[in-house]
Amino acid sequence: METVTPKKFPKGDKILALLKKAVPLHSVYVIGILTERSERKVYLPPSSEVPRKSVTYTLLVIGHKAPARNLQDFMDGLNAKLKGSCKVYVIFHTLSNLLKRLNIGDNFLNRIVSGAPCMFEKDDMVSESGKMSLYFHETLYEQFRKAWRDRMERAEYLLSTVGIIAVNYDAVSQMAIMHFAMEQVCLGLLNIFWEYSPNHYTLSYLFHLCGLFTDLPQRVFSRTTFGLQRQFYMLCNAHHIMRFKGKIDFSSTDVDKALNRCERFYDEAVNLGEIQLGHLKEVHCKFSI
Repeated sequence: METVTPKKFPKGDKILALLKKAVPLHSVYVIGILTERSERKVYLPPSSEVPRKSVTYTLLVIGHKAPARNLQDFMDGLNAKLKGSCKVYVIFHTLSNLLKRLNIGDNFLNRIVSGAPCMFEKDDMVSESGKMSLYFHETLYEQFRKAWRDRMERAEYLLSTVGIIAVNYDAVSQMAIMHFAMEQVCLGLLNIFWEYSPNHYTLSYLFHLCGLFTDLPQRVFSRTTFGLQRQFYMLCNAHHIMRFKGKIDFSSTDVDKALNRCERFYDEAVNLGEIQLGHLKEVHCKFSI
């Protein structure tokens, strides 16, 4: 029997309608909601006062089949139809894959289906499968620890190559290297905080997911001015831009500014990750005894 609870969630009914048109939908779980309120006041005639509210969702979407398009196109299509009324980030699993992962002990998915609010479910197949115990073991901790070290060492190496003085200096190549370094840091953080390895790697998407458990992406890569937005755009898209353009107007100043932020992000992530590793060691090794 279908269970629908969109009234608890702003624009939830509209989101569900779009999801049902896009995929054969089974369940939707709300991982996070960010609600921001702003107000525009104009004192010159004609005066006006317009309150605004924006909502950003992070959803686990479970379908009987995968979307026909890749995940970025799928999200872009949803957000285009929402017309700015809200924004949606999606983690997608097919029903068969999700049930399989729950059965073998996926702590990330288990925590969502057993603890996150459900916006929609066609039946209780997922919610009942999420009643399994979480999986803790010291070997799992060792896997997390090794993966964290490997990713951070790789990110450190990539950032170190940006500062190398070369005869044929290319700013966009430097920016692309920083892009991949930040990707490694985000993947490492997601693995040790959520025990999650995403299958979609757009940098803005990874920053968003990391922003659900730390304010580090928002603090370091603030987008409060046009210049900061431009830096963020260059960092997230340099690897695509260099594929399709010959001459690209990125300067050495752009690279220096971006590198400062990337190095800060890396340094703070190292400290954050070591603290989280200590927590993982405590829970995984404690329950393994």
